[in-house]
Amino acid sequence: MATHARPAQHRTLDWDAIAPLSELQRQSVLELKDACSELPLPANLAIDNYSSPLPSIKSGNNSSSDHTNNTAATPRHLGSPLLQPSGLLSPRSHPSREQNIPSRSRLDSVANIDGISVEEYEPEQLEPIETTQQFLDWFSGIEGKMERDQEDVYRNYLTVVILYKEACNGFLHQIDETAECFKNLEGDYAFVEEKTRALQLACEKLLLEQTTLETLAEQMSSKLWYFHQLEDVTRLFNAPGDDVCLRPEFTPMLGTLDQCLEYVQQNMKYKDSELYQMRFRQCMTRGMTLIKMHLITKLRALSTEVASRKPTLAKGESLSSTVSTNLFYVKFRTIAPPLRTLVAELEKRCVSHKEYNSLLSDCYNCYFAVRQQHLSPMIVSNIQAMGPSQQDKLKFARNGLAYLTSVCMEEYSLFYNFFNTGEAELYGYLDTIIGYLYDYLRPRIIHENKIDILSELCVVMNTQQSDIPIDENSRLAFGYLIRNMLQDTQHRLVYRAQAFIRSEIQNYKPTPNVLDYPARLQVPPPLPLTADAPSRSVSSQHLHRNSDAESLAESIPEISSPTPSLAGSITGGYFSSPTLQQLDESSAMYQGWYPTLQKTLWLLTKIYTYVEQPIFDDLSQEALSKCLVSLNQASTTIKESKDQVDGHLFLIKHLLILKEQIAQFEGNFVHTTKEVDFTKMTDAIITLFRDRSKMLNFGSWFGAVSQTITPTLVDSHLDARQEIDRDLKLICETFILEMGKSAVHSLTNFMDKVAGFRIRADVDASQREQDPSAYSGVMKRAPMLLKDKPFARPEELARIMTDFKETVPPRIQWTVRKLSMYLKDPNTEMVLMRPIQ
Repeated sequence: MATHARPAQHRTLDWDAIAPLSELQRQSVLELKDACSELPLPANLAIDNYSSPLPSIKSGNNSSSDHTNNTAATPRHLGSPLLQPSGLLSPRSHPSREQNIPSRSRLDSVANIDGISVEEYEPEQLEPIETTQQFLDWFSGIEGKMERDQEDVYRNYLTVVILYKEACNGFLHQIDETAECFKNLEGDYAFVEEKTRALQLACEKLLLEQTTLETLAEQMSSKLWYFHQLEDVTRLFNAPGDDVCLRPEFTPMLGTLDQCLEYVQQNMKYKDSELYQMRFRQCMTRGMTLIKMHLITKLRALSTEVASRKPTLAKGESLSSTVSTNLFYVKFRTIAPPLRTLVAELEKRCVSHKEYNSLLSDCYNCYFAVRQQHLSPMIVSNIQAMGPSQQDKLKFARNGLAYLTSVCMEEYSLFYNFFNTGEAELYGYLDTIIGYLYDYLRPRIIHENKIDILSELCVVMNTQQSDIPIDENSRLAFGYLIRNMLQDTQHRLVYRAQAFIRSEIQNYKPTPNVLDYPARLQVPPPLPLTADAPSRSVSSQHLHRNSDAESLAESIPEISSPTPSLAGSITGGYFSSPTLQQLDESSAMYQGWYPTLQKTLWLLTKIYTYVEQPIFDDLSQEALSKCLVSLNQASTTIKESKDQVDGHLFLIKHLLILKEQIAQFEGNFVHTTKEVDFTKMTDAIITLFRDRSKMLNFGSWFGAVSQTITPTLVDSHLDARQEIDRDLKLICETFILEMGKSAVHSLTNFMDKVAGFRIRADVDASQREQDPSAYSGVMKRAPMLLKDKPFARPEELARIMTDFKETVPPRIQWTVRKLSMYLKDPNTEMVLMRPIQ
């Protein structure tokens, strides 16, 4: 026993060494000790209040185990008092410090909880000590008891601390439980609040869902309306009878069907939308087919009725206009309004759905077939009655075009009583009607050789086109219908014009009588022309007359200075030439004109405005170029056979006439062709041969030449007006120079001799200065003066002046008579005479 107690004692004594404390920790222990010594036990935690005994200090070895067991069981008995509100510690409920200080007796009572006090402790009855061993055992027990007695204070204090600890633990446990209660209460409150809010939200959601469902129900009802219409549409379109499309609900049902189709097409994501779209489309096709069948049925029934009422005619007879109008137009216009309303529904849907075009085409074809069935025999009979013949093509063309124009206008108006569209199909049908006349007229146009008849045919066609009245209800483009006929006529006219240019202008061979100028000019002057020309021709005529005067004025300043009024000098007299309407191949106005000029102007009048402008420009340029060549050749022949002056005046006269006459035509007279330009290639080769050193260096000259050796394609413009102006200017200059030279011939010879003498004298003087020694003897004599020459003697000069004065006035008078004979215009004569004088 002593063996076990002694190590425990040593362990207690060695506590400080084994578990050393710092100064701060020791100070804390002392302060805690002081606080614990002064802190009384709470009244509700008094020893008497515990239902079970507190752990006590017992002697013997079992004290530790008993203390441990009691200590471990204590917290289970300290919890209940703290659960009561009265068990909570409060500073106001604490007794005074003096009253709460535990006394020794209190500690002793606490230390001896089992009712055994220290003073009342009596050792057990020991047996008599007989041996040393017994003594040692006894002494050891006494020693252990003494040690325990010394440690009782600490044990009691430890017990108090344990009690305080257990009380604090219980208090903390109660606090935790209270906090947990508050936490649970807070959670319950939050739960209630959450449930309340959830209930509110649920109610609001239910109200919103109710509103949404009501709206959805309305929307579904409005959307399902389109799908519910399928049954009504199908029932109507599949109803028996041939008058389904005449029912009052048919047209509104088509509009409803359009709405349903559009809605389904915009909402293809709906269930069975493709199926409904297909069925709606089938219904629409069924409705359009009903319209087509109704129209075809009505037209065929009316065709049968018209055929039954048509009177039987003998061969060569034709229906009167009243009967034909009543049968072929009045009856058709009677049934047109209701049919047009139905056809308009079909036409409206053909715009967005091309598959219905075939149905509309069937309607067109049926209508045109019915119309052609009744009109074709009548048209053919009337055309045959007009009697086309070779002798009267113009009359036949005029009457045939007038008749077919009226027929086409009636057909145009009647067609739009049934339909709102189909202009292309209508013109195709009208083209078929025009084809009856075209078949009769085309062979005769192709074999026609006379240019005047071809041009008159063009006039008839253009006139017939312009005579068609244009109003809001009839805008028939008759020119489009006769385009093939007009084009054939124009092509034939162009072909014959080209042949005329080659045969009558380019290859013209004049006779001596034709070139007998000025004898051909000895004719009475032409009658004054009437002012019945178009305003544009008159204005153009005056404009280009000024241009003629300016052209002459440009050629004259090189010789002399004209007067300021020269530009307006050539404005009247002989050059008041005939207008386009008055110009004719057999007219007396052509008297004195060269035949190629007559034929050129006549040809221009026949093709002007009757062919397209580019074609007219090409033909006119070609004709004028050939005419200029012919006039120049004739002028050369006259110079050779007659006189130089007659040749010049002949060319001046005809060039002025030609220039003034073509001024009336609103054309460019320009022919444009494509030509290959080799200028760059030529320049490159010349440059290469100039610098022959480069030829040895292949790389240098090949690179330079390759960039410029490629020929280019350029536009070549041949302007007939510029050619006329150039030739006119040249011939005027030549005439003025030659006439002036012939008038001063004697003075000219004298001046030439003087100029030669001066040149020779200057050469001799220059040679003397360069080599004086070469001149000796006679050569050293003084040079001869001009007055010493025979041609410069005074009597010779007097003779020259007398001859000049006697020659110039007759020559001037002769020139004026020549100009008057050819030009017959004082103003023009003055323009040419001023430089000569």
